[in-house]
Amino acid sequence: MKLSKLSKLSKLSKLSGLAALLLSNVVLSQSYQSFSTISYSHNSYTSNMPEYDIYGKSDTDSVALYSKYFFDEQQALGPLNEFAYINSSSNIYAAISNSNSEVSSTYRSHDSNSSSTDNSISVGGQWITNNFIFGASYSYFKAEGKLTDSYFSDGREISYDNSSSYYGAELGYLISDDLVISAYYNDGGDGDDYFSYSASYNWQLTGTDYIGFSYNVDEDFDIHQLSSRYFFGLGDQSYLVLGGAYTFDNRDYIIDDDYWSVNGSYYFNDRTSVSVTYSDDDYYGVSANYFINQNYSVQAGYNSVSNDSDENESEGYYLSFSAQF
Repeated sequence: MKLSKLSKLSKLSKLSGLAALLLSNVVLSQSYQSFSTISYSHNSYTSNMPEYDIYGKSDTDSVALYSKYFFDEQQALGPLNEFAYINSSSNIYAAISNSNSEVSSTYRSHDSNSSSTDNSISVGGQWITNNFIFGASYSYFKAEGKLTDSYFSDGREISYDNSSSYYGAELGYLISDDLVISAYYNDGGDGDDYFSYSASYNWQLTGTDYIGFSYNVDEDFDIHQLSSRYFFGLGDQSYLVLGGAYTFDNRDYIIDDDYWSVNGSYYFNDRTSVSVTYSDDDYYGVSANYFINQNYSVQAGYNSVSNDSDENESEGYYLSFSAQF
């Protein structure tokens, strides 16, 4: 009788262990094909240059909707918004946005005020076959606004209405699942077309851990951009992401300079994370992301930047809601 009970307990223990393993695999093998986000952001900018008798302030409110669909399922790496460093699946995307700005400034005793509305639509995608990547994109921008300035004694109002379109193309090759190279073309919108090139490498570590590297350069090999991302698990479904980027600008323009930034994200579990960003122009940002369930998440963030001994300051915040299936 005792042996029979022990045998049953042993079987139950094995079944419980198997059930736990299967449940853990469900979390680890969560996959998605469509990703959509709607977001709202507000940004304020203040410029004070008393030595030139210039003072200004602007406020911008923006709303954007973005959606992307992959033809193959994208495997989550644990956190529900972390996926492979290099994408190897054909995809399409679409985005629309609307921004409204109010600007006021004072320059040598005369005041000016302006308001503007910017709208944009973008569509594109990648077709990946036999390791070749064929990409295309199209963007349309429309800007409307009006300006009043006390410099004009008759109180006239200047209005403008501009629009422009941009086309882009990509040709790339997946040398392996961990190495991809690409060339890009953009018509510049006004016929001033240009090319750029990129390469990305994924150094796969234990399990889902990896270190990713990317390099981008313009057609004249003047602007070089290097970036890296380290994703690794800390145990108990907590994860850490460390990233950094450096831009080397070799052009002869006086205003151009090298630029660097660092960032990090900590995942308390597969659904909750906090992120920080800092760059060499005194820019910093903080944000938080929370998944309500396996399909819906909310994000919130704040950023600030100050330059030239705090004479120019910018700060903003954003809120967004995402759905992925």
